[in-house]
Amino acid sequence: MLSVIITSYDDPEIAAVHAREAMNSSHTPHEVIVVNDAGHPDHLKHLQLLDKKCRLVYAEVKNKIPWNYTGARNLGVWLSTGDFVSIEDVDNVPGVTAYEEALKMFTKPEIGRVLYGRRAKISRDIALSLPSEEWGDHKIGPRPRHDDTVMLRRATYLQAKGCDERFAGKYAWACSDWRRRLDRIGIESVCSTHHFWSIMDAETKNSDEIERRRSYENYELASERSHSSRYIKLTRDGEEQISWNGHTQSPIGILNFEYTYQEL
Repeated sequence: MLSVIITSYDDPEIAAVHAREAMNSSHTPHEVIVVNDAGHPDHLKHLQLLDKKCRLVYAEVKNKIPWNYTGARNLGVWLSTGDFVSIEDVDNVPGVTAYEEALKMFTKPEIGRVLYGRRAKISRDIALSLPSEEWGDHKIGPRPRHDDTVMLRRATYLQAKGCDERFAGKYAWACSDWRRRLDRIGIESVCSTHHFWSIMDAETKNSDEIERRRSYENYELASERSHSSRYIKLTRDGEEQISWNGHTQSPIGILNFEYTYQEL
């Protein structure tokens, strides 16, 4: 069974288009889970209008944690029930055969992750105004694959102990940390040629995003976590020194926020 997890913040209309296309895939998922990262309040309203072809779950992070990319993904996987999870940013919309072809590639137990292929760019207006069958007539160029829009075995995600939520607000380094951790636990990845659509809006590319990706504080955190370190744990009997590998989950665990969810 396949669980599709869509994380979103400020574009409920595209989130609904994304969920619709996921349900219209040539391989219908067992469930689609849309996680609203404490963002726009209209996500639920738009999702309720969809023709539901599988289980549709709406989850909402209640705490305003800036760019909580890591926590939103952890919540989606935590709520999922499929053997496989496809984790997708809201503006990366699957092509009709993307799931079907990715599932075929899990031929060996050691394959834990399938990277989707290149993304065809279309404008937000086209995505909202035309059926997906007509999107191909309005492509505005290709984009490289997005290494964090992927299909994984759910067990692989749990083995890696989820995304590190201390990287919330540190988008680029959260991605880098996640990929390194998968590599270090011996997860084999393969690439699919079947594409996603990249929904583009020039107004979203601003200086704030550039500065977020340039954060040297994030680089130092990522570097620190690339090696095993020793931490001090306080016990009733005093201090106890413990060893903790930098590429497992933070000692505070996951889902360090309040959330709600409901099946629509």
